[in-house]
Amino acid sequence: MAVLRFKRPVPAPDQAAAEALPLSVTRPEILIDGSDREFRRLIHRMLIGQARLAAVRECIAERIGVSGTQYTMLMSVLHLQGAAGVSIGALADYLEVTGPHVTGIVGKLVAGGFVRKAVNPKDRRGVLVKLTPAGRKKLLQAFAFISAVNDRLFEGVGREEYRALASFNARFIRNTRAALDWIDRQPGGSGRAHAIDI
Repeated sequence: MAVLRFKRPVPAPDQAAAEALPLSVTRPEILIDGSDREFRRLIHRMLIGQARLAAVRECIAERIGVSGTQYTMLMSVLHLQGAAGVSIGALADYLEVTGPHVTGIVGKLVAGGFVRKAVNPKDRRGVLVKLTPAGRKKLLQAFAFISAVNDRLFEGVGREEYRALASFNARFIRNTRAALDWIDRQPGGSGRAHAIDI
């Protein structure tokens, strides 16, 4: 028997205590009546969304027989490879990670028989990555499940909401990079803020 979890009401803030705390954001367009309460809730929900999205990706990847990171790479290769294949650099740019990171993941996918590497005829020092027939077949077989999951993830989202979300996300991704750059420049910055996985 399933256990039902009832949503608890959000407790009303103690106004005097809240006013005594420093703001976690100071941009006036984000504050509501001078409060950062909704902003903090938004960040918390974004983190929950990130964790749940990662869990969803792992469930999809498991059906294909790869890790979540490898699944992301396979989908990227599928959409970018064209007729000849896609370079490591193009994959790194698309996924906003380093070339060595891509090379490591691609190496595992080559070992698993999902992708193959060939010398880039336009740059003999580079390689092009392309799905193997078996890798492509395995990935495409999961598409009914993938689309069913994505339909549920975006259920009830209207076209304008989706466009606004896509626009916000593009700006936010740029801002996360700028924030990490700023953090690294602060006293004690170690460069660890840039160790981002996909």
